[in-house]
Amino acid sequence: DPMTEPMSIRRDIMYETWQACAEAINSVVPDMAVSITDVGEGAIIPAWVEKIDPNILIPASVVSFIKNATTLYYSWHWYGNPATPEDAIANVRVLMQDWNVPSFATEFGDCRVWTAAAAANISHSYWHYSSYCTTGPAFGNRTVPTDTFGGCMLGWAGGNSS
Repeated sequence: DPMTEPMSIRRDIMYETWQACAEAINSVVPDMAVSITDVGEGAIIPAWVEKIDPNILIPASVVSFIKNATTLYYSWHWYGNPATPEDAIANVRVLMQDWNVPSFATEFGDCRVWTAAAAANISHSYWHYSSYCTTGPAFGNRTVPTDTFGGCMLGWAGGNSS
């Protein structure tokens, strides 16, 4: 991911940036996979909008680049929006089909996404960074930094890992 969870509704500028990143990265490492993504990396653009025009607000030259690239993949997260993992996958599959790119669910905290992504033959990895720490009251307020690891900055043990 050149940038995780970009916060912009300017799809034109974001996708021009992803193109520039991919071109720069692939000029050094020609077969390096490079992600493209939408606002917040959420699969939030409704599938019906994508069916009308998956390229909404993306310059035609960038869409052409995406469709002809061999190293791009669409990365996305799911933390409850849209309502179900299946809805997110439906949105993502429209882009996969129109752009001829694979997708990768790079973050989620609920194993329903794992199961739904696997069933849809979509790559996925479970995100649970915040449990990799021993800092804070849940761990007895150990001395920082000598007796701790990590910052537990995203909460601790959140999500549904079963």
